[in-house]
Amino acid sequence: MIFDDFKECQNVSYSLLRNAILNDKLSHAYLFDTNNYDKAMDFVLAFVKVIVCENHYSNDSFCDSIKCSLCKRIDDGNYSEIRIIESNSSVIKKEQLLELQSDFSMSSIEGKYRIYIIKDCDKMNKQASNSLLKFLEEPVEGVIAILMTNNINRLLSTIISRCQLIRLDNSLVFSKDSTLDNLAFVCCNGNKDIIEFRENVKNFDILNCVIGFIDYFEDNGLDILLYMKKMWYNMVQTREENILAFKMIIYFYYDVLKCKINGSNFLFCEHMKYVDKVADLNSIENIVNKIDVFQYGYDMLIGNLNVNLLLDDILIRLGEI
Repeated sequence: MIFDDFKECQNVSYSLLRNAILNDKLSHAYLFDTNNYDKAMDFVLAFVKVIVCENHYSNDSFCDSIKCSLCKRIDDGNYSEIRIIESNSSVIKKEQLLELQSDFSMSSIEGKYRIYIIKDCDKMNKQASNSLLKFLEEPVEGVIAILMTNNINRLLSTIISRCQLIRLDNSLVFSKDSTLDNLAFVCCNGNKDIIEFRENVKNFDILNCVIGFIDYFEDNGLDILLYMKKMWYNMVQTREENILAFKMIIYFYYDVLKCKINGSNFLFCEHMKYVDKVADLNSIENIVNKIDVFQYGYDMLIGNLNVNLLLDDILIRLGEI
C-alpha cells in the first residue's frame, strides 16, 4: 500500500505526517496510538516508504510501490535500514534494545535515514523502557524511531513526552447527530464507558467550558491567565474532569485541522462557527503544534502531574506558538 491510500480513512494523521514531509520537519521519534486499527502496520510502513523512497509527492514524483524495488524490499522486510522489534514471549527485553542501539550507532549505508519500529512497545519491561528512553534522549542524526501501541497508558510518561503522538482512527463513522454522543463514541475506551462519559458532561458544563476557553484564548492569547479561575478552575475541578476537558480540546483542534484541509466527519458539528473561526485564525502548522501541546498536557495528567502547575505550563507553551 502507498501512503495516499490512507488519505480518506486516516485524513488527520495522514495530513499531519504529509505536512511534516513536505516541510522537511520529520520528528526523530513518533508514537502511534493504533486504537486497534487493523491496518496500523500498513499505515506505518506506507509512511516509512514515503520517508525512504525518493519518488513521492514531496518532489512531484509518484511511486508505484508494486514496481518500485526499494518499496518492495520494505514490504518484504529486506531493506537493511529498517529494523522491526517485536516481543518475545509477550515481553520486549533490554537485550533487544541494546542490540538495536549498537546497530543504529553506525551511519546509514543505503539511504539518508535508518528507521526502527517497535511494535506493541507497551510490552517493554522496565529495563527495556529505560534503555529506549536513553536512546530517545540522545537522538542520533538520521535515525527515526516509530513506536506502536494499543495501550498508551502503560508507557512511561517520559517516553511519551519525547515522541510526536499520532492517533489513528479505527475506521469510525460518526453518524450520530448529537455532539455529546459523538464525543462519547470517540473519547471513551469502549461503549461501556459512554454512560459514564455522558454523566461527566451532564448539562454540557465541561463542554461549554472548553468551547469558552478555546474561544477566549484564540482571541486574547495569554490574557486568559487573568481569568483562569472564572473560565476553568470553577468548572473543571477534579483530575478526571481535567482529563475529560483535555480530551475535548484535542478533538476540537482535530476538527479545526479537518476544516483547514477540507475534511469531514466533524465531532463538534453543533459548534462549527467556533471551529471555522479557529481555522481562519491558525495555519496548519499552528494547529498541529497546539494539538501536540494539549496532547502533552493530557499525557502528563494521566501521569498524575499537578494540575495547576500543568495548566500554567500549557498556557506558556501555547503562547510560544
